[in-house]
Amino acid sequence: MFKKLFKAEGGFTLVELLVTIAILAVLFGITTLTLSGIGSDAQDTVCEAEYHVVQSAIDIYMAANPDATLAAGSDTTVGPLTAGFGQYLRSDSVGEYTWTTAGALTAGDCPATP
Repeated sequence: MFKKLFKAEGGFTLVELLVTIAILAVLFGITTLTLSGIGSDAQDTVCEAEYHVVQSAIDIYMAANPDATLAAGSDTTVGPLTAGFGQYLRSDSVGEYTWTTAGALTAGDCPATP
């Protein structure tokens, strides 16, 4: 009678458990490798978008003031209070950019987000 009870019990063997753990480990590894670069890619995208926002603000300023020329900037921090085109920037636009007197951005340094 006791032999029937023990034979009727089902369960997982050690091999089945090890295979399951191995499969989960492989899936976790693939997921980790896939998601590892997302943060830096997002920061690069934000910086590129900010660069285009600043260039657009300069373009709008130059179109609204056709006789205006910008003083060439060198590592100048820009923001909404920037003389000239600053009024065309978003309130959270910040960074260091260099531009020509014609209004073309030549370089930009997007600040790292905390």
